[in-house]
Amino acid sequence: MNKRYQKVLALYSISTLIPTLLNRRSERSGFTQWIIKTVTGYGIFAAGLKEMTKAKNKKTV
Repeated sequence: MNKRYQKVLALYSISTLIPTLLNRRSERSGFTQWIIKTVTGYGIFAAGLKEMTKAKNKKTV
């Protein structure tokens, strides 16, 4: 498997794990939990992809 895909898989796993752990500690409604989980996961995933892209661009330049 391509190293980039392995990094994306690891990043996705982290971005779903952290919101799930946060979700267990909260006592909010289902919709609020979904919003928090989605926003947190997307934020982690987007930031990680941005950093991976920066690293790739530095390597090729």
